[in-house]
Amino acid sequence: MNTHVAPPPGRLTAEEFLTFIENRPREERWQLIDGEAFVMMSPATHPHQMIGRNLARLLDKALEQHRSDLAALQEVGIRSDEHPDFLAVADVAVVDGQVENEVYGSRYYLAAEILSDSNTRESISRKRFLYAASQHCLHVLIIAQKEFAVEVWSRSNGWQGRVFRSPDDLIELPEFGFSCRVADLYRGTPAK
Repeated sequence: MNTHVAPPPGRLTAEEFLTFIENRPREERWQLIDGEAFVMMSPATHPHQMIGRNLARLLDKALEQHRSDLAALQEVGIRSDEHPDFLAVADVAVVDGQVENEVYGSRYYLAAEILSDSNTRESISRKRFLYAASQHCLHVLIIAQKEFAVEVWSRSNGWQGRVFRSPDDLIELPEFGFSCRVADLYRGTPAK
């Protein structure tokens, strides 16, 4: 994989971005944030993948009981109708259970980001804001990878964030019938 390719100069529209990535290898994970193209250069760590798997599994279990019309997916392409220069890949998202044949969907109800060393606080804050701009989005989760720390931002709470740090803290997302302890998200990882 050639990770040293430069995106076209200047701000890109969604259409220009999609044209650019059309011929790029699928294993390259490109995102468009505020018109600027970014590539994620290395695969996610195993703890990162395990946290995503745990969250998706727990969400799906709750959704099967309370919202069978929805599903949790990993590595989901997300588009914002409100911000056309935003095409991102969420680590986990809750979407309609009947999916369309698309790469970037604009109808999502939860977006979760699992922090990597390459994430800056500014880029994650900007993505959180852009995810929350969607009229359908109810929750945005920011999950640390190396320590117990889960930020939950909810529309029902005026997009005020709440941080859960204790392994026994209970995270509840009532719109999905979801409830889990922080430790449940980190099962199988070395996080402390």
